Amino acid sequence: MIPFLLLAPVLIGLSVWLGLRGKTDPGVAQTHADFARITAALEVYRTEHGSLPEEGDLSFLVPKYLPEVPVNPWGHPYAYASNGQRPFLQSYGADGMRGGNGPNEDHTSHDGHSAFLPR
Repeated sequence: MIPFLLLAPVLIGLSVWLGLRGKTDPGVAQTHADFARITAALEVYRTEHGSLPEEGDLSFLVPKYLPEVPVNPWGHPYAYASNGQRPFLQSYGADGMRGGNGPNEDHTSHDGHSAFLPR
């Protein structure tokens, strides 16, 4: 019983750290907020035009749907692709290159799975 009581605070601390890892980075939080804003603009575009462009940059949203072409918190453009109905957005992180760890980690708008988007 005593070893468990000594181990419990360590396990709780580890669980909290793992749960918060990546969520406290302001760049990651801003990226996911941008995904929500861009996705909302894309949905309005799709409603008005019937479908979305398959790929390219997001300049087709400016100025009617967004005031400017969005870039990630590190100044790199978001990658965009679509199947015509469902948009896929990706940030290549701080280094602007596919792959990486820590601040260079890629983030996607779909369920946390990497979408292989044109570059």
